[in-house]
Amino acid sequence: MKKAWLYLGLAYALSWVVLIPLIRAHASEEVLIAGICGPSFAAMLLSRSGESQPERFRRAAWFLAVTLAGWLVLIFTTGWRDAGPHWPVPIKAWLILPAMLPAWVVSGVFSQDSGIRGLLCTLLKPANWRWPLIAALCMPAFLLVPAIVAHLFGLPIKWPAHQNSTWIYIAAGTVKFSYNVLFAGVLEEPGWRGFLLRRLQGKYSPLLSSILVWLPWSLWHAPLDFGGWVASSWILYVQIRVIFQVPLTILCTWIYNRSGGSILAAVLFHAGFNTFPFILPYAPAMYALIFVWAGYVIVKDRMWRPIPGKLNSCPEHFSSIPTPPRTTP
Repeated sequence: MKKAWLYLGLAYALSWVVLIPLIRAHASEEVLIAGICGPSFAAMLLSRSGESQPERFRRAAWFLAVTLAGWLVLIFTTGWRDAGPHWPVPIKAWLILPAMLPAWVVSGVFSQDSGIRGLLCTLLKPANWRWPLIAALCMPAFLLVPAIVAHLFGLPIKWPAHQNSTWIYIAAGTVKFSYNVLFAGVLEEPGWRGFLLRRLQGKYSPLLSSILVWLPWSLWHAPLDFGGWVASSWILYVQIRVIFQVPLTILCTWIYNRSGGSILAAVLFHAGFNTFPFILPYAPAMYALIFVWAGYVIVKDRMWRPIPGKLNSCPEHFSSIPTPPRTTP
């Protein structure tokens, strides 16, 4: 647990020391990415083992590829933010700098340090691909199925902003989802789920561990929230960070555990709940079903019980983490 506390202090320090001055200086969203990377960077720093092996070529190749992908995503994100999807999009060379941050995390799968490789291995190499796919499709299904039912019964539907064509709508949604994968999920989930949740579940049940992750994860957003980027009022803050983030945290734990400890699955689910409510139609009255969903997985997986063993396909990194006691069904 000592490392969990150390992680929280380092994650907050790496983020808040950067975010607070930038927000006060009215920096752009792309510049604020320099502070959002705190959770993942803290986890990588604390996971260093000192044991190394040569992986330079593959790490360099992945770093360059993800940097280029992130740069393109930022170019389209900034170019389409005010005027909507249009062509041509202005090229901003400086955006390659924030694109390097998620690239550094992703390429860490091939780090020379075995501890960092162990932390991040499931970001590119999950135990299976079924649960990352489920994680990516969960939120679209959760929004669209109740919306169809609500439409049949004449309940109001919240529709996304109108686009000129289907292809432009798909392009805008793809850019938004890609942005949230790289600049939200990748910069946060290796820390909150891959580092903190795993250690908490070595001592506590998944349900209690979820609550213990929810509180610092929620408070970590405070500079962004009260800087006007997310929750612009106390009512909205409570709605986002308490009412809805609690069940979302439980669902993140459920997906992470069900996927065998896949950070990729957590990243895709995180990107999904950051993206799809803004680009897909949904019935506001049916959004409360998220509590039913969270309650179902708690009961179905008996999340009040400790998990029976480890959840990772890279055991060399987690050999020092206590294994939860096994329980009989």
